[in-house]
Amino acid sequence: MNRFLYILLMAALGVILFVFECPAFELQSRYATITYNDHKVLKKFNNELYMGRLKSMVKKQGADTIEEEVVAKINVIVEKAMVVLDMYPTGLNFSIVIQPDEESVQNDFQRLYNIDVSYIAFFSPHKNKIFYSANNGRLRVVVHEIGHVVAESYFKVSPPQKIHEVLAQYAEKHIND
Repeated sequence: MNRFLYILLMAALGVILFVFECPAFELQSRYATITYNDHKVLKKFNNELYMGRLKSMVKKQGADTIEEEVVAKINVIVEKAMVVLDMYPTGLNFSIVIQPDEESVQNDFQRLYNIDVSYIAFFSPHKNKIFYSANNGRLRVVVHEIGHVVAESYFKVSPPQKIHEVLAQYAEKHIND
C-alpha cells in the first residue's frame, strides 16, 4: 500500500512539475522564440517595454495585436543591438522566457545554477535563453540581455564574463543613439 501511494505521489508531482515547466503560449520573431504562461504577463511586459526613439521602427512592422507588437519590438531591439555592437552573427536564434515577476526569474536562475540571486533578468548561455520579469521589461534591461546573446553568438569562443558585461552595457547605453 505504501509503495502504491509513493508511486501515485511521484506521478502527481511529475505532472505538476511538467505543467509549471511548460509555457502556455509561444511567439516566433525573426530571431527568438518567446514564451510566456499568461496573456496578462505578455501585456505587462509590452507595456513596460517603452521603445522611445525606436517606436517608429516598430510601427513600420505593422503590429496590430499585443503579440505582434512584442515580436516587432524584439526584432527591432535585436537589429539595433547588432548595429550598436557592430556584430552580425549569422543564423541568430535564441529563446526568451517572460516570467510574471522577479521571484520567478530568480527561481529560474536557482533551478539552472543552484545559486540564489536578486536578478530581474538574465541570459543563460548554455540554454541560449533569456529570462525576463514582465514588471521589469524596460528597454535598457531587454537590450542588455540581448547584447549578451549577440556577443555570445558572434564569437566562436565565448569572451570572458567581464567582456560580455562590457558589451551588454555598451548596447544598453547606446540603444537610442
